[in-house]
Amino acid sequence: MNRLYGILLICALSTGCAALMTEQTYLRVEAPVTEKFIPTGLVYSIPEPKEIRKIIILGEGTVENIDIYARDGAFNWKVVKRIKNKVSFPIEMTMVANTDAVRILQKSVTGKGQIHTVEFYTVTSENQ
Repeated sequence: MNRLYGILLICALSTGCAALMTEQTYLRVEAPVTEKFIPTGLVYSIPEPKEIRKIIILGEGTVENIDIYARDGAFNWKVVKRIKNKVSFPIEMTMVANTDAVRILQKSVTGKGQIHTVEFYTVTSENQ
C-alpha cells in the first residue's frame, strides 16, 4: 500500500514540476489603465481583476525609496516590492496576484523622476 502512495506522489510531483518548467509568454492586459492620487500614493488600476504576473512601471528619470503594493480585496494591499536604491525607468517586476490595481508609495522625494503609467501583464503557456 505504501508503494502505491509513493508512486502516486512521484506522479503528482512530476506533473507539478512539468507545469512549472513550461515556457510562459507574458501578455499585456489590453484594458484602460486609470490613475488616481490618494493620500497614501498613486493607484493605477484596470477595470476588473486579472491574474497579474508582471508589471512594468513607465516614467522618466530615476526614483528611489518607493513601495509597490497590489490590491488584495476592496481595501487590502499586499506589498509586492520595496525599492530603496535609485532605479531608472522602466521598472519591471514579476509578481503573482489576482488584482485590478497597484499602489505606488514614494516615501521621499529624492529622485528626479516621474511615473507616467503602469502596464499589467498576465501569462499564457506556449502550448495553448
